[in-house]
Amino acid sequence: MRKISSIILFVLFASQSYADKNVTVFGHDTAYAGVEIVLNKYIEQITNSESEIARCIVAKDGSFSLSFPVKDITLVFAYLGIYKVHLFVEPEKSYEIMLPPREEKEQNDFLNPYFTYTVVYLGTKQYDENELNILIRMFNDGYQPYYNKHILDITDKKDLSQLDKDNAHINKTKDFSTLDKDITQIEKPFASCQNKFFNDYRRYRYGLLRQLALEQKSKSLSDEYFKDKPVLYNNPAYMEMFNKVYDKYFNHFSQGDKGKELAKNINEKDLKGLQKTLSSDNVLGKGELLNLVILKGLFEEFYDDNYSRNSMLAVLDSFIAQVKILPLNELAQSIRNKTTKLLVGFDPPDFKLYDRDSNIVSLENFKGKYVYLNFCSCYSYTCLNEFVMLDNLHQKYKDKLEIVTIIIDEDVNVLKSYLSRSNYTWKFLYFGHQSSIIKDYDIRAFPTYYLVDPQGKLVMSPAPSPGEDFEARLFQVMRARGEI
Repeated sequence: MRKISSIILFVLFASQSYADKNVTVFGHDTAYAGVEIVLNKYIEQITNSESEIARCIVAKDGSFSLSFPVKDITLVFAYLGIYKVHLFVEPEKSYEIMLPPREEKEQNDFLNPYFTYTVVYLGTKQYDENELNILIRMFNDGYQPYYNKHILDITDKKDLSQLDKDNAHINKTKDFSTLDKDITQIEKPFASCQNKFFNDYRRYRYGLLRQLALEQKSKSLSDEYFKDKPVLYNNPAYMEMFNKVYDKYFNHFSQGDKGKELAKNINEKDLKGLQKTLSSDNVLGKGELLNLVILKGLFEEFYDDNYSRNSMLAVLDSFIAQVKILPLNELAQSIRNKTTKLLVGFDPPDFKLYDRDSNIVSLENFKGKYVYLNFCSCYSYTCLNEFVMLDNLHQKYKDKLEIVTIIIDEDVNVLKSYLSRSNYTWKFLYFGHQSSIIKDYDIRAFPTYYLVDPQGKLVMSPAPSPGEDFEARLFQVMRARGEI
C-alpha cells in the first residue's frame, strides 16, 4: 500500500512539474492610458502563426498588469503602434516592464503590406545582468555590428537563394579568419554564462552568421547544428537558422536521384513513404528533425504548383493522426489551418468583434445564412459608393444573405459618426478588438469581399463586389445547390 501511495505521489508531483505556471507582466506608463495591450506568442516558428495569451486596457493612471500560463521559456510580444515589443518570460516569474515612447501608426500603415514594425526588446525595471532579457539585449547589441560587417557585403550583391550555389567560389576568395576572430570577440563577455537557453541562443546565432557569410555549406551546418540534436522549438535563434538551412529542401531534394520518389510519395498521399524517401539522404536522420523538415517542406510547397494541394493536405492529415510528438502535431495543425484558411470549401478565420451597440459578434453567429463579408474604410470613396449597392442587396436577400461589413479605420468614432448619419441596417463591425483580422484575411485593398455559405464554409474567396455581378454569381451558387 505504501508503495502504491508513493507512486501516486510521484505521478502527482510529475504532472505538476510539467503543468503550465503563471507569469505576470506589469508596469506603469501614463502615455498609454486607455490603450489595450494584447500579448501574443508564436504557435510555432515556421509559419509564424500567432495566438493571443493575455490582454488588458491600461488604466487612467497608466498602470497595467497581465497574467498568463507558460510551460517553458517563451517569447511573448505585443503590437503597440509602430512597435513590436518582445519579452522572454519564464514560468513563475514577474516582470515590471518599461514601454517605448508611444507612437501610433498612420492610417495608411494599416494596409501597407510592406510596413515593418520597429522591434524593441523590452527593458525591466529590476536590472539584473544575469536576467535572460538583459543577456539577450546585450548580446544582440554586440552581435549586430558584426552581422552587418560580414553579411551585407554578400547579401547586398546576391540573391539569398543563390548563396549556396556560389559558396564554393566565395570560399576560395573570402578570408574567414576575421569572422572567427570576431565571433570570439562577441563571445568574451558571455563565455562563463550558465543559462542554457541563452547559450543555445548564442550558438545558433553564430551558426546563422557562418551560414549567411558562406563559411559553411548547408550540409555541413545540418550535421553540426541539427542532425541528432534536440529540436529547440521555442528558441528563435534555433528556428531562424533552421528555416534558413532547410529552405526549399523539397526543391533541392527533387533534383537528385530520388526526386521522382518524393513526388510519388506526396501525390499518393503516402506519409510513411515520404519519411523513408527523405531519410535515405542521410542528412536528416530518422527522428524529430526529419519530421520537422517534412512539415516545413509541405508548407513551402503548398504555395507553388509542384504537387497537388489536396495530396499535401492528405499527408498533413496523416501526420496529425500518426505523429504524437506534441510540438510536431501542433505544428502540423497550425500549417493546415494557415494553408486552408482562405481556400474555397474550408472554414474562414473566425473573429470576435464589436458591433455599433458594443455587442461582441462572431462569424459563428451567422451560421444558417450566406454571409457576404466585406472589409472597408469610411475614408474610401469606393466603399462608400458600394454601400448603396450593398443596401439594395440587403433589402432584397436579407432572409437568406447576411451582409457583414468590417471597418478598418484607426478611430472607432469615425464608424459611429458615419452610421449616425446613414440609414443602413445591416451588420457593421469594428476591427480594433482583433486587429490581426487584417492579416488573417489578407486584406490589401478596400473593399475586399468574401462569401461564406450557411454551413460556415468559404464559397467565393475572394468574392466579386456588388458592381461585379455578385448577385448573378450568388444566384448561380444557390441554384446549383437547389436552394432556389
